[in-house]
Amino acid sequence: MKHTLLPLLLALAAVFFSHSLVVLPLWLLVTALHEACHGLAAVVLGGHVTSYHVNMDAGGWCGYTIVPSLFRTVVVAGAGYTGSVLIGGSLLVVAARSRHDRWFLAALGALLVFLSLLCLTSASWFGTAFCAATGTLFLVLAKLPLGNAHDFLLRLVGLSCAFMGAWDIKDDLVDRTVSGSDGDVIAQTLHLPPFVVGVIWLSGAVVLILLFLRWSVQHERGAA
Repeated sequence: MKHTLLPLLLALAAVFFSHSLVVLPLWLLVTALHEACHGLAAVVLGGHVTSYHVNMDAGGWCGYTIVPSLFRTVVVAGAGYTGSVLIGGSLLVVAARSRHDRWFLAALGALLVFLSLLCLTSASWFGTAFCAATGTLFLVLAKLPLGNAHDFLLRLVGLSCAFMGAWDIKDDLVDRTVSGSDGDVIAQTLHLPPFVVGVIWLSGAVVLILLFLRWSVQHERGAA
């Protein structure tokens, strides 16, 4: 637990102080991954990504075309929320279980560089600059002999991604209904009140986060 505690506290602080400029880069990173999950889900289900944007205010969107159906609509719309939690939890567990943290950090950097090209084709200049700069930074850091810093960074990014994914569900569905948001699309498609969908989705996200935390801590204890 000692390796997870500091990243855990910093990730929680990033969520609760979301309007601070200090944590804006983390929110932008989570947004980039959130939107990428929409695009991946659309492609897996036979669709195509038409645009990809990450904005300066940590907002963004992923445009796509797909054959409409209830299943596809719900899966692709919900992929951002769920994908953020799954990516974040996976990074946390990888950091706890693997001794090759720098390779996973490099893979994350390469993914961001690829996403910068998607932003570029969509004329999203800020998104292009942010994803390219962050991806390049991760690639450089992965190359350097930084000891436990790679592990720390993976845990921080992972926990922030998971917590912010859950926070988005709470913000878009439980606290309020944001018209046109992913949550609103899901609720309308299922013909259920947004609050009900939000409570169910948020409960599932919290359970997943707790499971990922448990798996990472269990491995630390076993390796001690």
